[in-house]
Amino acid sequence: MVLRHVFPHAVSSGLVVLIPHAPLVLITLFVQVIAVTLLPAALVFLILLLNDRAAVGEYCNTAVQNLVGGCIVVLIVILSTLYALP
Repeated sequence: MVLRHVFPHAVSSGLVVLIPHAPLVLITLFVQVIAVTLLPAALVFLILLLNDRAAVGEYCNTAVQNLVGGCIVVLIVILSTLYALP
């Protein structure tokens, strides 16, 4: 079932690599920029979800886990900003 959804993306990615004279490094950097841009938002929503006791029950985050998660998000934002600087 999942393979049916993944296969077209894998094939399209493979076809991009086969394009003659395609700027593969530029394409890779573009994909990395998109991933780094979306990652902090996804992490914040994940931390918010893990703090909802109604949703996760006994697996709810502790204060230390929230502190570590917040530090990781801040570190990722700082590192992605530094990566974008010339």
